[in-house]
Amino acid sequence: MDNYTVIFVTDQRQQAISEFLPGHVKSEIWTDEESENICIEQIRKATQIVLPTPAAKVSKTKDMAEILKYNLENCRTVFGGKISKEWKNWFEEHGMQCIDFLEDEKTALENAYITAEGAVAEILKASRYSIRGQKIVVTGYGRCGRSVANLLSDMGAKVTVLARSVQNRKSAKADGHNAVDFSYGAEEAYGTRTFVNTVPACVINRHMISEMHPDAVIIDLASAPGGTDLAAAAEYGITVVPALGLPGIYTTKSSAKIMADAIIRQTSHKPGVREDKSWIFQIII
Repeated sequence: MDNYTVIFVTDQRQQAISEFLPGHVKSEIWTDEESENICIEQIRKATQIVLPTPAAKVSKTKDMAEILKYNLENCRTVFGGKISKEWKNWFEEHGMQCIDFLEDEKTALENAYITAEGAVAEILKASRYSIRGQKIVVTGYGRCGRSVANLLSDMGAKVTVLARSVQNRKSAKADGHNAVDFSYGAEEAYGTRTFVNTVPACVINRHMISEMHPDAVIIDLASAPGGTDLAAAAEYGITVVPALGLPGIYTTKSSAKIMADAIIRQTSHKPGVREDKSWIFQIII
């Protein structure tokens, strides 16, 4: 049986995935009724589909949810990032394996590292200070926070981690960083020029912001609505840089390869799949 992959392309990273997968590549830009019919025909052939990251971006195309529901006739596996619980349940109820890139440990760790590289790029663009020798506060110590803190430390920064969890603070200290609870946030903020937030909750609050140096820059990596009190930042003249989707901006091909590797790990040993019978169809939406 042929292995037929349909990739929904919403950015350069998504388009580059096909470069790292075995198969013959074709593309179609979804623009009008004629192209819609071509794309639907390809969706019906798909043995696996690759949704964007986040998967909700696929809704840029009108009625896409309904189109998928009624045309995934041969699909066995669905890939994507930040796939909603509703969609996961629907796919699984209809016999499809649903794999969220951001819930795959290896993929998430690799993505966290290139996100950290993007955070460094944002710091260098927005800040007036060198990273080396500078105190930088990182809020949160999950995969992303840890990658950011370690990379900044490797570049010579003096990193302080703010984390609620005792275990996360212990891990940060074991990695060589200063680490304190958020209750010390305002104290740590005093005079600090650079902050990197990874927590999707308002942890950089008015009290912290009021203690910041006027030159301070906050790089907010957290999903909307972010982790910064934007009204307080505006009042105190503190620069906030919303920095979502950095791998798709700075390291598109590395990010694409990470996702392609995750797809290959899940499919390369499945029976009936051969490289010379692999096809990739890109739907550009």
